Amino acid sequence: ADYGQLALLSSLPPQDSRLQKKTLKRTRKFVVDGVEVSVTTSKIISEDEKKDEEMRFLRRQELRELRLLQKEEHRNQAQLNSKHQLQQEQMLRRFEQEMMAKKKFYDTELENLERQQKQQIERMEQEHGLRRREEAKRIRLEQERDHTRFLEQLKQMKKEVKNEVEKLPRQQRKGNLKAKMDDFTQKKQTMEQEFLAKQKEDLEQAMKNIIAQNKREICDKERECLNKKQQLMRDREASIWDLEERQQQEKHQLIKQQLKDQYFLQRHELLRKHEKEREQMQRYNQRMLEQLKVRQQQERARLPKIQRSEGKTRMAMYKKSLHIHSSGSASEQREKIKQFALQEEKRQKAERLHQQQKHESQMKDMQAQCESNTNELQHLQNEKCHLLIEHETQKLKSLDESHNQHMKEWRDKLRPRKKALEDELNQKKREQEMFFKLSEEADGQVPVSPTKHAKFVPFSSSESL
Repeated sequence: ADYGQLALLSSLPPQDSRLQKKTLKRTRKFVVDGVEVSVTTSKIISEDEKKDEEMRFLRRQELRELRLLQKEEHRNQAQLNSKHQLQQEQMLRRFEQEMMAKKKFYDTELENLERQQKQQIERMEQEHGLRRREEAKRIRLEQERDHTRFLEQLKQMKKEVKNEVEKLPRQQRKGNLKAKMDDFTQKKQTMEQEFLAKQKEDLEQAMKNIIAQNKREICDKERECLNKKQQLMRDREASIWDLEERQQQEKHQLIKQQLKDQYFLQRHELLRKHEKEREQMQRYNQRMLEQLKVRQQQERARLPKIQRSEGKTRMAMYKKSLHIHSSGSASEQREKIKQFALQEEKRQKAERLHQQQKHESQMKDMQAQCESNTNELQHLQNEKCHLLIEHETQKLKSLDESHNQHMKEWRDKLRPRKKALEDELNQKKREQEMFFKLSEEADGQVPVSPTKHAKFVPFSSSESL
């Protein structure tokens, strides 16, 4: 019966400690009609309610920190977007300036070439005019000398005719002289006309040869100038094409670098957020450990009191049980009480050991839970970083593929542009050759430059003056 009563007593639950009550005061300030009003409220809360309130306050603080990080992230993102927009605008303005400068350079070169061509043609025309006049003057002088010699030959022939007549008898001289002189006069007139006609023909032929030579020189100069002009146009278009290709490559590199900057900022902000999350997780784990330590400390502090109270109660109940079921002497009862006290001490010691083991187990479980929380958070953060890197790699790859496709389309369109340019240049060359050919066929005409009005004039006697 004694041991059964001991078993019943040991199974009794420990007494619950009264929850400590605390008063929470909050003061709120308002401005009503320009007057600041303060309202203070009081609330009596238990220890658990206080802990819950602290947890909510800490959670709200953590949310505020995350919102501040988010606002700063949005601000940094907006600044980066503005910077990228400014870079693109500056790049487009610079591209336009480079293209205008390139075109202006070649347009100026073309203008200079055309001006030089015009000056060269004008100088050649002046030289050709001077050459024609000098050559005509030289030929006329030679023809005048030839004509003088021819007249001397005619005089000599006249003398010879007179000498032949003087060899005849006197009575025949008069009649034969008149007839011979008439024949000589007619022959002289015919020979002089033929001589002058031959001189005129030779002069005209010489002038035609000179004009033909001048025409060939001008044609050669026109061809040379056209070749230079067309080569300059080819260089102009090739330079423009190279500039377009370089600008597209530079634009692609800028967009690619801006994309890298975007992801660099995202990684930086993500790492900051992860660092903040780890700090919050560390604080949360620390709070859990501290709360567990406080609770265990409170349990260790309450256990001796509970054990003393329970010990007294159990001892009183045991003594009362002995008194009710008294079956032995007083010494036997004292021995039983002593044995009960020893057993009670052993039980309390075992209970303290069990509490210590329970606390150690709780601490290990809590530490394991904290470590698990940290590992899980680290795993999620690593997954986010990995996904961000994968997304960046995919975007960069897609950007490169899009650029390569764009460059392929641009090169495909470049071939027709080159062919159109060559067709246009060949057409200009054919038109020039046709112009020269028609000009050569024209009698007394000299080829005129397709870019200016110029004409050779036929030889006239005034050129010999």
